[in-house]
Amino acid sequence: MTGDFLPEFKIVPAKGGGYLASYRLFDGVPFKLIPGDVKATAGQALNAAKDYVRQKLNPPIRREIAAKDVLGVQQWHEARAARQAEQQEQALGAIIVKGKQVKVERRRA
Repeated sequence: MTGDFLPEFKIVPAKGGGYLASYRLFDGVPFKLIPGDVKATAGQALNAAKDYVRQKLNPPIRREIAAKDVLGVQQWHEARAARQAEQQEQALGAIIVKGKQVKVERRRA
């Protein structure tokens, strides 16, 4: 890279009215147009350029999303919660929800 790191923004008049935004990150490097539509005002074009550069320099952190539960952890948690609720009901005649006892009534149809 040549030159110093110096983010710089510039507006370019568009054909038919409006403005396009451009930027360069280093001194001595040509300006690049940002992708997108023509902006109505110069201020909107500059803000769009700043947002684009900010997003390019600071991308959002992504995490991998597992498509399936390989180890069966979710199933285990659900089964454990069901077992614990059953044990509480047998021992206390009620289950504990958010620290409070809730009486369980069973009705026969």
